[in-house]
Amino acid sequence: LIRKHKRFLVTTHIHPEADAIGSELAFACLLKKMGKAAFVVNESALPDECAFLPGSKSLRTVSEQKQGAPFDCMVFLDCSEASRAGKAARLNPESKPTINIDHHISNTRFAGVNWVEPHYSSTCEMVYLLCQKLNVPLDADMALMLYAGMAVDTGFFHYRNASSRSYAIAASLVDKGVCPAEAYNRLFENNRLSDIKALGRILLSIEQKLRGKIAWAVISGRGLKEARPLADLAELVLGLLRSIKGLELAMIFKEVRDKKNQVRVNFRSQSNFDCNYLASCFGGGGHRNASGATIAGNMAEIKNKVIKRAVELMKAG
Repeated sequence: LIRKHKRFLVTTHIHPEADAIGSELAFACLLKKMGKAAFVVNESALPDECAFLPGSKSLRTVSEQKQGAPFDCMVFLDCSEASRAGKAARLNPESKPTINIDHHISNTRFAGVNWVEPHYSSTCEMVYLLCQKLNVPLDADMALMLYAGMAVDTGFFHYRNASSRSYAIAASLVDKGVCPAEAYNRLFENNRLSDIKALGRILLSIEQKLRGKIAWAVISGRGLKEARPLADLAELVLGLLRSIKGLELAMIFKEVRDKKNQVRVNFRSQSNFDCNYLASCFGGGGHRNASGATIAGNMAEIKNKVIKRAVELMKAG
């Protein structure tokens, strides 16, 4: 399909992070090097931590795309199901051919052509391999795009999903000019003082179950109205929860901003506990060690249901 078609509409999931943005930008570069046209359109705006990536200013939101660019193939990157792309998924009313490139175990294989690799660290890793398959040479900009996505999805290469292949690819990207220290700084050390203070308030909400095997924290929309954080506070808190001795499952309950009675729950495991299965119990999904779900209802009820189910699954082994 990539060789056959000429004009591509590229999109990813709502609330994207570096793997989503990096894979989009690199995939667009791949297409352009093959003499094709690429239009990257997402429902959500560019996250602040990805603004340093080359070409990021070319990304458009659905609301900014006042007139639809003609295309003959649509590509979904890092998107487990079409609905995860939000309004961008509806930019294909004529049902043009679709490609789905993703690494989530919960992927529904929703496109005409599906390349899904749950054992790969990131979608950026897959785009790197696609460049090799199509004999498209990487330049320094593409290397940084791909490195950023791999770094975020592997927790800077210390999560379990970082394989020997991931390290080899990262090394080749460094050879292309990526500076790991600078990338780490832009992705993980660019927080505002107000965000760190908000983080402190969230940490006070931490609770535990099963002798510390399960821990969670709450991010209240009310408490964050004034802060309007640029940082992903959920990921910062999850990182700290994962560092607790003896912890096997970390959870964050976050009220969805500007949407009444919706709670986003993120799950991270340090063991063989299946986060994807737990998330699927509430209509979500993702990876075995990292998943999420958005649940309708009030915070107290959702917390009780999710914690109860997590305890049951962990006791069952």
